[in-house]
Amino acid sequence: MTEICRVIEEAKYTAREQRAARNKPQPWIVLKLMVLITTGIMAYAAYVYIGRFCLEMIKGKRNGASKGTGIALLVVFCLLFLWMLWAYALVVLISPGFARDHVPQCPPPVPPPPVRPSYSQHSANGYGNGTHDQEDFHGRSYEQMSPVPNVHDFHEDRNADVMDAFPRPDTIPEVPLPVGESTFTPPEPHTKVYDDLRRAGIRNVVRRPPTTPVLAPEYRYCARCLLLKPYRAHHCRACGTCVLKYDHHCPWIGQCVGARNHKFFLNFNLATAIFTSYTLSTLIVYTVRSSNDNEDLDPQELLITALSGLFLIFTSSLFLSHTRLLALSLTTVESLHQQSIKDREDHMLAEVFGFCELRSKRRVKAEWDRKWGRIEREGNMWWVGSKSKGWEETMGSAQRTAENPWGWLSWILPLRLNKKNDTETGMNYQLNPRFDKEGRWRRRSEWPAELR
Repeated sequence: MTEICRVIEEAKYTAREQRAARNKPQPWIVLKLMVLITTGIMAYAAYVYIGRFCLEMIKGKRNGASKGTGIALLVVFCLLFLWMLWAYALVVLISPGFARDHVPQCPPPVPPPPVRPSYSQHSANGYGNGTHDQEDFHGRSYEQMSPVPNVHDFHEDRNADVMDAFPRPDTIPEVPLPVGESTFTPPEPHTKVYDDLRRAGIRNVVRRPPTTPVLAPEYRYCARCLLLKPYRAHHCRACGTCVLKYDHHCPWIGQCVGARNHKFFLNFNLATAIFTSYTLSTLIVYTVRSSNDNEDLDPQELLITALSGLFLIFTSSLFLSHTRLLALSLTTVESLHQQSIKDREDHMLAEVFGFCELRSKRRVKAEWDRKWGRIEREGNMWWVGSKSKGWEETMGSAQRTAENPWGWLSWILPLRLNKKNDTETGMNYQLNPRFDKEGRWRRRSEWPAELR
């Protein structure tokens, strides 16, 4: 067993060393290669649709379609194509925003000494003797059950990957969750909720929010850029720098999606989804007509039809997923972190309840939500209070204002917003008051009174 543990530890440190060695950004030509390929696909689609499809109709060489139909299809295609090209140009040319342009370099901050949380000796089952301590629903977090590492290794930036944008339990010291006077009322005995929580408590299955102070300076320092990252900024290995409100690195645009270009990324996906749906539907209709008239099918039109279907699925999925993320005031990397918490809870509940005990699982989660709040809302560090506010924070308000003179039209077209201070876009975000100033999720009893 000791030998197995040694091999695992060696493999872990070897992987970290290899990852640290790959700290050089990708060459410029590699970053922009997919931009050239994407532009080429757009140009080829325009050539086939206009030159081999619409012009053939206008010349009267295609049965079942008049000249007027060809002109109408051509005009609509050109409008949608220009809309898509406009949005793509902006999302490629506008920088996502880099922390190095706004934050000076500095030495690494000195971390505080690690603090071991103290625990009262509670039974894992708070119901067995008819009494219940209010803290039994909390339990210990995974970080608090891990050994304290060497705190001098805090400055080794591990957030170059998507999931590495968050502190790991095995690389950071633990900090105790702030404890306040709890007003949480446990369920009445001999009820289904009580029995379900009792079964979970016996196995020490409780909600365990991370207790690491992710907003503390020592956890936000980037050892590669040598600066203190602003809130929601993360280091991108491909670009080789820290990106403001980092969402993800997109090879199709040759850079990251971040604070300054996230709106245009959504505009581009919407425009492309509508453009490809139009191209796909019209080509299918007239291809079927041509086959019924025993005409030869154009292989290039078939190729564009297939590409349109592929990119329709891809861009519409991206648009819908990012619409949801913006409504929840989340980025992709933040949503992955929350999903990992959900998956962990589902895994723990699966060990307690059977496959068919779905109601019991839902009751336990509802009780956890009653004590802590929902993971994607109250448990979101940057939740702004409603879906509409989360959407308008990036896409602009529905009403015309000085900041957004276009109103809801800016949601569709890639129109720039008049930020009061554009240089600060992506630099300042208001922390959810359900978290403490260092980024730890607090129980409902510790929230401000007006939010409980």
